[in-house]
Amino acid sequence: MTPLLSAEYTYVPLVREGAEWGYSMQLFGQSYYRNLIQGDTIVRGESYKKFYTFEHCEATEDENLAFVREADKRVYITFNQSLMPVESLYSSEYLIYDFGAQVGETVTHFDWMTQTQVNSTISKIDTIEVGNTLRQRFWTGDAVLWIEGLGVEEGDWLRPGCSAGEGGLDTQDRLVYAKAPDGTIEYATADAVNDPCYSGVDEIDSDSWRIARQGDRLEVVCAEGEFDVVELLDLSGRVLWCDYPGDETRVWIPVDSYPSGIYIVALSSGGRRVARRVAL
Repeated sequence: MTPLLSAEYTYVPLVREGAEWGYSMQLFGQSYYRNLIQGDTIVRGESYKKFYTFEHCEATEDENLAFVREADKRVYITFNQSLMPVESLYSSEYLIYDFGAQVGETVTHFDWMTQTQVNSTISKIDTIEVGNTLRQRFWTGDAVLWIEGLGVEEGDWLRPGCSAGEGGLDTQDRLVYAKAPDGTIEYATADAVNDPCYSGVDEIDSDSWRIARQGDRLEVVCAEGEFDVVELLDLSGRVLWCDYPGDETRVWIPVDSYPSGIYIVALSSGGRRVARRVAL
């Protein structure tokens, strides 16, 4: 993301119905999880959005970790008693983001993992482009604290500025994608394609077939009669090309007409489907 000096700017809220964030976590081995804002509720007479944290591709009510709301560019959180039965978490509301803060101002925000208040002084505010919109980026010292409408790139959505700071616990969480309420991708890193919920690839099979780039074609080699269909798909799951190999052990996929990016090669036979991501 590149800082922009001048362009038309409109504030983008963080709390938006249907917004979704995908993260990687490497503290205990590579894994992925998601945050989702979906649905309304009332807590202690105040209107909130439901906030879900989940590992699979769809959230369930059992993963409704907290409730969030945004007012005057400030984001507040309180926790779901059934999942977080700690009185200080479910009986109180905490500020976790302040997108209206000014340079030199110290913001006191909540770290839910350590259950402590953290003080961050805004050292700089610049403007960057995210998903064809301009967003303000807030710094503390020489590190990015949070980004308007996006949250954080390094760390957890619920722990802005707390993952790598002195005394903080770095869970090695990193944002890999952010999805707008209309389903469009606002932000994605190269690691996003390794998240099966983002790429749509549920099974990666590396033993029964191989694939290689040969000039302007992809060469797919597999055992005779093992697969009925070979497909090339984009990351949305749209089929761009397909062939029926029959008894052939080698299939050539022409790729010279496709723009550079990440694609999926999938092989199917009956109820079996294997796939692999490729970069063109």
